[in-house]
Formats: sequence, structure tokens, C-alpha cells
Amino acid sequence: MREYSDIVIIGAGASGLLCGGLLVHEGFSVTIIEKNSRVGKKLSATGNGRCNFTNRKMDVSCYYGDENWIQSVLAQVGVKRVLRQFESLGIYAREKDGYVYPYTNQALTVVEALQRFARGNQIEILLDCKARSLKKEENGYRVGTHEGEISCQYVIMASGGKAGGELGGSGSGYKLAGSLGHHIHTIYPGLTGLVSPGDFWKQVAGTRIQGRFSLSVDHRIIEGEVGEIQIVKDGVSGIPVFQLCRMAALALAEGRYVEGVIDFVPPMEEKELQEWLIHYGMEGLVPKKWLGVLRKNQEPEKCLKAFRFPIIDTFGIDRAQVSAGGVDTGEVDSKTMESKLAPGVFFTGEILDVDGKCGGYNLHFAWACANIAADAIKKKKEEKA
Repeated sequence: MREYSDIVIIGAGASGLLCGGLLVHEGFSVTIIEKNSRVGKKLSATGNGRCNFTNRKMDVSCYYGDENWIQSVLAQVGVKRVLRQFESLGIYAREKDGYVYPYTNQALTVVEALQRFARGNQIEILLDCKARSLKKEENGYRVGTHEGEISCQYVIMASGGKAGGELGGSGSGYKLAGSLGHHIHTIYPGLTGLVSPGDFWKQVAGTRIQGRFSLSVDHRIIEGEVGEIQIVKDGVSGIPVFQLCRMAALALAEGRYVEGVIDFVPPMEEKELQEWLIHYGMEGLVPKKWLGVLRKNQEPEKCLKAFRFPIIDTFGIDRAQVSAGGVDTGEVDSKTMESKLAPGVFFTGEILDVDGKCGGYNLHFAWACANIAADAIKKKKEEKA
């Protein structure tokens, strides 16, 4: 274990590995501290192991957080830059409806390419090593671990969020950021399912609906998403639900009344649906398990367009794919990723109060932050030369 390194990166996930590789290539000595037993543990499971790492349809509307701050980040590192960079790492990409994946369809391809990029440039990676403290020194910072302390000029906080406990999500980076004076916005689960009470869910569990899922807060629909809605024994899941989970979690935390609304047949207007039901009934419109549930209602045609049910919780942070909330972006320079409160400390990825929808947006944000931080540190070196 080095006693001194130019740069210490806390976290060997998506942004940490990329940023480390970029900085070693510029001649910096870099040490990465990783609390898990292997690098890229969460990245390996991204997208059900397929790793949707960016999206051609990149827009600030696909993110939650400070729009101006996010737009500044996206403007600096766009999709084309990420694709060129990944190709230079030996990752051939394929695209489906704007979603970009490694051609192998395996997240492991991305993890191993990043690991080769980092280790090939002789980064020191300390596994099973947790950063416990972060203290300012005269010429930089001192990072404390259970194996000892490392002094450095710059620190990159790439520790991720609290989501996915089994994959290493712990939120430990928030404590370190807080010790520097940073404000941490409340952490909520993002990209996970929603819990609804009712015995009928067990009856229809396992079914999938090609419909529209909408979120209603205090009896007003605020947003909806079309796609495959997955029904489980205690509620709803699937990408349309994931996209709205963050808003549901926030509304529930505020004590508001939250409902889910399913439109089983989005292509049909109500009049067309009524005529269909007169001639053919519901059998050709919904999974068989749903027929009994819908027929219990006095107006099944209305239920087909707006089946409402209360939402009482999310599936929780451990089952979430991403954390919502985190380090206040107002305290971080979007042009450099450098802390405004602790110069020399940079933040990348999920630790920040930015989260994206499904579709490669969270990973793109991680790559963007990593590039911006690396560019900023490289510029500091050039200015000193």
C-alpha cells in the first residue's frame, strides 16, 4: 500500500475505473480504494447483465435533479464521445431503439475492458478496503483506511450510492462527503417496483401487461409510461414502473396519497374499447388471470382504461437499481466536478443528487463525470507546468 499517491479514487465502479485509467494515462500515480472483493461488482449486474451503457436519445428530461447543472454535464460529454472512447477500449457497440449495449450483450465485457485500461496503466487497486476518513492536509488530503493512510493531492469520490446492497451499495461515501461539509439530500430508491396492498395480486402474479402505467398523487395523474408492466405478488414492477418510482417514493415520504393506474389497452380509445367489448369481450385483451379480477367491477370497460390501486411503498433501496438523492450538486462545479467546499475533491456518478431513467442514462452520467473530472485534473497539471 502506497503512503502517497497523486490521486486517490474511492470506488472501483463505473466512473472510478474510467477516471483512474484516464488519469494514469496522463502520468499521475493513482490508487483506487474499493470496499468490495472485486471491481465493477454493480456494473457487472447492470441491465440484467447486459450493460446498456448509453443511449442515442440523450436529453436532460431523462434525468431527475438540477436541470441546468445536468445540462452542463451532458453538453460537455455527449454520446458520440462515449462511443468513441469505448471503441478505443475495444468495446464494439450495438444499438436497439437508441439503447446502446456492448456487442457481446455482456456487462462483463465492459468491466474487463475498464479493468484492462486501468491495470494496464499500473493503477494500484486495493480490494476489500474501505475508506474510513478524509482529512485536509496542507498540500492535499489524507485518506484513512483499516490498512493505513494514504496522502494525496486529489481525491475522487466515486463511491456510488446506497442502492443494491447485495452488489455493494452502502452509501458510505455520503458520510465522507458530509465530513467535508457537503449537504446530502435525502436518499430514496430509484428504478424499482412499487408495493400495493390486496390479496388479488397473488392471483394475477406472474402476468405481464403491455400497457400504460401512470402515477397518481393526491388523486391527480402526474405522469405515465408505456411498456411491459410486470405483476408480482405484492404489486407492480417493470420498466414503466421503474421510471416513475422516484416520484412515488418522494410523494410517499411527504405523506401524500399515491395510486398506480394501469391502462391495459393504450391503443384503444374508450369508444373503440366499448364496441370491442360488445362484440368480443375481454378475453383477447388481458391475461386470463385478470379476467376474474376485472369482472368483479361494475364497469369493467373503465377498469381496462384506468385500473386504480393504492401504492404504499417501494421495493426498497436494497432492491433498487439506483439511488435518488445524494450530494447537493449546487456545491459541486459542473464544469470540473470539483467540490466548491473542499478544493481538490471531485465527485462522480451516483453519489451526486442526480439519477436517470432506465435506458443507459445513469451509466452515461457516470462516464461523463469521470471524463470531466479527469479533464479538470489534467488542466490543473498543465497550468502548473
